[in-house]
Amino acid sequence: RSGRDPLRSSSTARHFVGAADSGLRDEYVTPMFDVAWGPALAVFSTAIESANGTDGALASIATDGEMDHAVDNAAAAVDVSLDGFRLAIRVAGLCGNVTARDACVRALHNFTLLGSGHLLADRHVRCTQALLRLGRDDSEILGVTWEHIFRALTEVYRLHQVWEGMARTERRTAKARERAAARAAAAEAGGEDGSTGNDDGSDASSAYSDYNDVHLEEEMDKRMIDEANAMAVHSAVPLDVVDGIFQRSTALSRRSLNDFVYQLCRVSRMEISGYGGHVGSDANDIDLTNDHYMRHHTLSGDGAGDGGPGPGGGGAGVSASQPAIYSLEKLVEVTHFNMESRPRLIFADIWGTISTHLTSTALHEEAAVAMYAVDSLRQLSLQFLNREELGVFEFQRRFLKSLETIMSRSTHVSVKELLLSSVEQLISIYGFGDGGGGAGSPARKNHTGTLRSGWRSILVVLGTAGLDGDRTISDQGYGILDGQVRQCLLAAGADDGGGGRPDSLLSEHFVDLVNTLLLFVSGPHDDLSTKALESLVKLSDILAGGMVPLAASTRRKVPAVSLSPAKGGGGGVGGALQSPDLMQSDVLMLWWPLLLGLSQTLGDPRNEVRVKGLTTLLGIINKHFFPSAAGAGLNGPDGGGDGDDNGDAPSPQRGDLQTLQLIFRGILVPALEFEEMDGNSTSGCAPELLPPKFVHLATVPPSPEDGNASSTRRRQEWIGTTFEHLVDGCVALCIKSLGAFGSDPLVEECLAMLNSCLLSDSGHLAVRGLRRLLQFVTKDLNPEDVTDDTWATVCHMLFRVLSVRGLPPSSPPETEGATDEQREEMMRDHAESMDEFVREQRFFSNRRYIGCNAAMVIGSLLTNESIVNSMGVHWYIFLTNGLGKGIKDWERAAEIMDSSSSSLTSEPSPPHYLENVLYARRWMTKFLLSLMTQRDVSVLSSKPCQQ
Repeated sequence: RSGRDPLRSSSTARHFVGAADSGLRDEYVTPMFDVAWGPALAVFSTAIESANGTDGALASIATDGEMDHAVDNAAAAVDVSLDGFRLAIRVAGLCGNVTARDACVRALHNFTLLGSGHLLADRHVRCTQALLRLGRDDSEILGVTWEHIFRALTEVYRLHQVWEGMARTERRTAKARERAAARAAAAEAGGEDGSTGNDDGSDASSAYSDYNDVHLEEEMDKRMIDEANAMAVHSAVPLDVVDGIFQRSTALSRRSLNDFVYQLCRVSRMEISGYGGHVGSDANDIDLTNDHYMRHHTLSGDGAGDGGPGPGGGGAGVSASQPAIYSLEKLVEVTHFNMESRPRLIFADIWGTISTHLTSTALHEEAAVAMYAVDSLRQLSLQFLNREELGVFEFQRRFLKSLETIMSRSTHVSVKELLLSSVEQLISIYGFGDGGGGAGSPARKNHTGTLRSGWRSILVVLGTAGLDGDRTISDQGYGILDGQVRQCLLAAGADDGGGGRPDSLLSEHFVDLVNTLLLFVSGPHDDLSTKALESLVKLSDILAGGMVPLAASTRRKVPAVSLSPAKGGGGGVGGALQSPDLMQSDVLMLWWPLLLGLSQTLGDPRNEVRVKGLTTLLGIINKHFFPSAAGAGLNGPDGGGDGDDNGDAPSPQRGDLQTLQLIFRGILVPALEFEEMDGNSTSGCAPELLPPKFVHLATVPPSPEDGNASSTRRRQEWIGTTFEHLVDGCVALCIKSLGAFGSDPLVEECLAMLNSCLLSDSGHLAVRGLRRLLQFVTKDLNPEDVTDDTWATVCHMLFRVLSVRGLPPSSPPETEGATDEQREEMMRDHAESMDEFVREQRFFSNRRYIGCNAAMVIGSLLTNESIVNSMGVHWYIFLTNGLGKGIKDWERAAEIMDSSSSSLTSEPSPPHYLENVLYARRWMTKFLLSLMTQRDVSVLSSKPCQQ
């Protein structure tokens, strides 16, 4: 027995028949084991615990021969008990008795005393050997008890590190003594007293001096125990046996591998967070005993300063206060081992657990730990991407998903820089090239184009860098992205010679590339926003030239919608795609994210970005969505004709009127919603919204200073900086379509856009819409070309805006035969509707500006002779009648508001409804005078006038 190595003994000394194979498990073995395992565990535990009978009273009274017999008996008892533990754990695993297995493994781990701070005896070391044999030989049945084995392995590794530190200290001490002896000999030869040699000799123990200065005496006792334990474990448990346990994970079944990986991640999380807490928790204030002592132990001889690995196995320079990462290192090794040997579907199961742990570790508050996790992800990604992507499974994207989370949530600039550098390395090796035409290494060329679905995660990481407030991170991310944009431009401009263009992001990830550039546009750095917009213009030119292939994934995502008119003039994407004359829907699916993303820039809080985004959007629409023969288009730097036209051969996606209608409904009109989200635009005084010659009777007129201040404030908001540019651009597109297509559907779209302004809760937007409607009808359009249908739309828009929203009836409805209770209920409902109307009017007080402006618009139209001749008498009378009805509604609204409470204040406020009535009656007087002076009496006797 003395020459036997328990850890390396053959596992074939005893042979067992699997209960599942013999058929005896359920009938005989399980019932007997259920009865026997508890008492057996107690017996084995007692035997091991009492195996130290050679100490204490026995040592003082026994003879040498009796002591030898006691030692032999104790060793035999420990051997028998460990065999019992091993057999009990095997039988429990085979019979599925999880409770018995867990109890036996936990008891065996407790007997190792690893991490307890106590001195390890021979029996404790042998318990450690037995525990590791379980991990080596019975790994298939351990399940959740892997936790105890991994904790033991971590402590074994730490003790090996302590022993290596002791060896380094001993070597330095021996060298110091040799130098001191040499100096003493030289001093004696020179006749000196050798004091210098004594001083130098005192330096031989300097390796311990620092430790003595900062640790208490009880800490020294723990250090001595630790060094003794390190010597015992180093000779009994070699590290190659420890490594073999992790290497054998490749032979585990799928379920056992999941347990193995999960418990390894769990132990690693305990090490990093301070036992029991999640990564980044406050569970770091812990006692320097048990498993926590290893995290705070300083190696003998300051091994970290000597270039050796620190307590956590992190390499040179790792401080003792940093979390231990031994289990994290082994987790990365296990991932490497199983990545190549496992089918991808099975590897995907364990990767979910591993990636979650690596991601949380990469978000650790300690930058060194976080960087180690990011570097581990980089190494694993380099290995994983060596394998070709399988069809539509998108394993690459699932593998690289962790990078997105780390980039968006990390708070360390150094971690983000390392992550972007890792992404750049992945792109240079597995991407389509950097666009620089470099030769590259042969290995890199062999893997070019291997990156497929992983591009989406990489582009998300780059886009997140564009949103980062740190300029270094944003610049680094844009530099990588710009290299891919240049590579796309080179691929699009390459002469394929019939063999196809070079691979690039254009083939499968054009939309993802566009979305990434849009993230830079919305980022906090103005110059990068401008560069991203310029890149989007270049990509739009490539797309218009038909140089972007249609990916299969794009074809699958095409929705089935119709081009029915949108209610209220808006409607978004839902009004679009089912006409045979419409642009090919799959091509439009490439255009849509680009156009929609540019429209989202109109909601940017920076005016410069809004203007540049709108100019870019209108320029692209004008350039690529009209026939090439349409001539010059919009005014502005990006609004000219298409410089890429080649003769009379327009690109396939041009000249489609219905596509322009879709762009109006889904891209341009929804951009008006940004005004309603820009501050409080529903209440408050706004003198600039009052029409000319408005008379204040019930409200306090605003002072010139108030008007100037309000006007200045509005000019800085969305309504004052972006609205006019947006509507002017839409009107210019409409006017251009009249010449390009000889049809006026876009006139209806412009009117629908203005109608959405009139129906808005924002009084500012409604008034701006009214004034722009007047300009559109009187100046932008030629009155002679306006059809009767267009006048019908305009007149009904004005008729609707004259009414008061939610105006209740003057009295409760009269119902014949109603009982008194029913009448009282109707009275209560009527009173409630009155109160609700008053509350709504106070909240949306700015809508009271609409009435006077609507009267002004109608008056301007009906006093313009060319407009009156164009619309005809019918619509003239229709608007006059509508204004009269509006006056009655305003009088009723004023009565309700005045009856509820006093609406008069000493501060400037929106106009009173009676003031709107007075202003409208002045216009009515002008209309009546105009009718009375009609020279054509037949007009007055016509049917519309009589009605």
